[in-house]
Amino acid sequence: MRNAAFVRDPRPSRRRALIFLFLALLLSAPRSQAQCSLCRDAVSSADPKTREAMNYAIVGLAFAPYGIGAFAAFVVSPKLRRHVRERLGAFRKKKTGDFL
Repeated sequence: MRNAAFVRDPRPSRRRALIFLFLALLLSAPRSQAQCSLCRDAVSSADPKTREAMNYAIVGLAFAPYGIGAFAAFVVSPKLRRHVRERLGAFRKKKTGDFL
């Protein structure tokens, strides 16, 4: 019988690989030209600094619903809160060197 403390969990490496793949795809994607016609007209008639700021604002608005959903899931789900606290506790112990 194998001791459970010495069995390596394959999931962290798989999780790291998926995160790396996601970031690689995200960073290698070409600039998106998918904007609504009002935003496209406003951006095209603006100076370069305003154009860049508006593009960042559009991207921020696109990710806002995901942030709101994650916050709502954290507030509503006690299981998710417990999981996040356990993972953060393990991270803090690893970071500070406090081991049992």
